[in-house]
Amino acid sequence: MANTFQESLPDGSTVVPVILGSDKTMLSTLSGNMSAWPVYFRIGNLLKLNGLILIGLLPRCPNSPKIHTIKIAYQESMATMLRPLEELMKSGIKVLCADGRTCHIYPWIASFLAGYPEQCNITGVKYGWYPHCEIDPDDILSFYCRPR
Repeated sequence: MANTFQESLPDGSTVVPVILGSDKTMLSTLSGNMSAWPVYFRIGNLLKLNGLILIGLLPRCPNSPKIHTIKIAYQESMATMLRPLEELMKSGIKVLCADGRTCHIYPWIASFLAGYPEQCNITGVKYGWYPHCEIDPDDILSFYCRPR
């Protein structure tokens, strides 16, 4: 899909891969049982040690609500945080590059790195259950390699 997206851009534009990440963390030992989900943003083609930005901190829902409520809150919070990125994915943005030229870039979410509980929250899969692939393992390559 990224190749098709790249081909649909105006000449001279480029895709900039974005990597998002989240993993529940304890806030401190002094705060009792308080935890939150930090959400990180990184440009995919930068060195691993550079460019990691904390874009949000999602608090844990209090009073142990139903798991469905936690998932909805997580998904809505992520959608709110990523809304500005969604607009840039459609329109792109002109930036000054290191060589002094102005480039028209289009961010693209390339990956969302998260632990299993966070993946369950964002996808809606029930914790402890695993999605079942209904494609025969012998046919998996033909599924991914066929023209769409």
